[in-house]
Amino acid sequence: MGKHPKKNSGRRGFDFYLNKLALIVFILLAGYFVFTAVSTNMLTPLYIALLVLVVGLPVVVVLALSLPRAKPMRRAIGSVLAMVFCLVFALGTYYIRVSMNTLKNITSVESETSTMSVLVRSDDTREMEDLLQETFGTLSLSNDNTQAAITQLNQEYSTTLATRSYTATTDLVDALLDEDLDVILVDLGQLSVLEDLDGYENTMDNLRQVKSFQVEVQSDNTPKPSNSASNEDSVFTVYISGSDSRESDIMATGRSDVNILAIVNTKTHQVLLLNTPRDFYIPLSIAGSYDLPDKLTHAGLYGVDVSKDTLSEYYGIDIDYYFRVNFTGFEDIIDALGGIDVDSAYAFSSSISDYPIYYSKGINHLDGYKALYYVRERYSFANGDYQRGINQMQVIEAVMKKAMSPSILTSYTSMMQAVSNCFKTSIPTDLISSLVRNQLANPTQDWNIVTYYVSGTGSSEYTYSIPSQKAYVTIPDESTVEIAKDLIQQVVDGKTITAPEQ
Repeated sequence: MGKHPKKNSGRRGFDFYLNKLALIVFILLAGYFVFTAVSTNMLTPLYIALLVLVVGLPVVVVLALSLPRAKPMRRAIGSVLAMVFCLVFALGTYYIRVSMNTLKNITSVESETSTMSVLVRSDDTREMEDLLQETFGTLSLSNDNTQAAITQLNQEYSTTLATRSYTATTDLVDALLDEDLDVILVDLGQLSVLEDLDGYENTMDNLRQVKSFQVEVQSDNTPKPSNSASNEDSVFTVYISGSDSRESDIMATGRSDVNILAIVNTKTHQVLLLNTPRDFYIPLSIAGSYDLPDKLTHAGLYGVDVSKDTLSEYYGIDIDYYFRVNFTGFEDIIDALGGIDVDSAYAFSSSISDYPIYYSKGINHLDGYKALYYVRERYSFANGDYQRGINQMQVIEAVMKKAMSPSILTSYTSMMQAVSNCFKTSIPTDLISSLVRNQLANPTQDWNIVTYYVSGTGSSEYTYSIPSQKAYVTIPDESTVEIAKDLIQQVVDGKTITAPEQ
């Protein structure tokens, strides 16, 4: 009898099952990648369709190579392609989720905190338990925060502290150093104002911190109606605040050294960046009609909303959101990027850094530490605060350029972590998503970004925060303020703006 060929036993080889496993994982990851990208709400319908097409094409190819009757070589190619695209989709999903988690973190609503400290003279070695019977000097300017701190101490030590209130930080410190008091309880931010006063620059060297703790900022400050000429949905204003707080907590109160208003018209793609000097001598929103004006930087001591509302009242506009930057954390971003390059208009050295830093005229490569003092320096320039504002904008631009370069992929996660630690904003995520969708829908539409800063003349005046001694302030040049108001109104009205000569 003749021999017949053996029938297919139906057994499948290892490569067959490996192919099926790779195919299942591939399809799941492809679907999850599309779902994750769409769920950001940042893609327009056109981009969603393109995304589905781009992801669907390799899916079709891999499926075609993995048909049941396909030859082993074709299935092997399909398996390799499936694993490669699995890696691509997994990496893409990871980056999207890291980005969205960062966005969620910086837009999450958090209460501001104030660092309260118990201080004694530097030669006083007593600890907290030994001071409970003393009278604690306090500052009436931060009465709500002080009361919260006293309540916290009373509960912690099961006591009732005796207090004596002072109206000025200088009076409070003088009482301690002159031995009229043996202990004070004060917001550390309020002590920072002494750095600007003659004879008080080294006050902290004569004090010893016994205890430091956080309290939630207590504020009765309520936003007041503005005189904004338009309520168009396409126009919004953001207050950008750069705090000088050295706390790791970005929501800790502190003087605001950067005060920039961004007036944005999304319909006309106009942006005005308006810089107001830190020492601008204007009324605070929390002050009464008979109270003294103050340096703008001091508004931050009472909370970011006080700074925001102070500028809102001064310029007669609605300020919808704040964007808060902690320049201590800003160092981490620049280090994560591998440093940045800035083109300095002057050769100068930092006058406030811990060790000498020299900047040459022209291109300087800066790490995080050097960049921090580049944006903080003002004493080395004839135009002081104005040049510092220019340097700050240089660094922001340099960071944006570096962040948009391909090299960002090698440090993406560390940069996202740094961003989470140094930015906080009240801008809602749905508005950010809307802005991204708008830009994707109009990719060829350039934004017209104009910068302007108001100016003034130096003077020495009594202030709301330091009523007992004169401090350096900038008296506003009202002509520059009127130009700023006109530029704001032009953006609101949908006009194209141009930068005035300065």
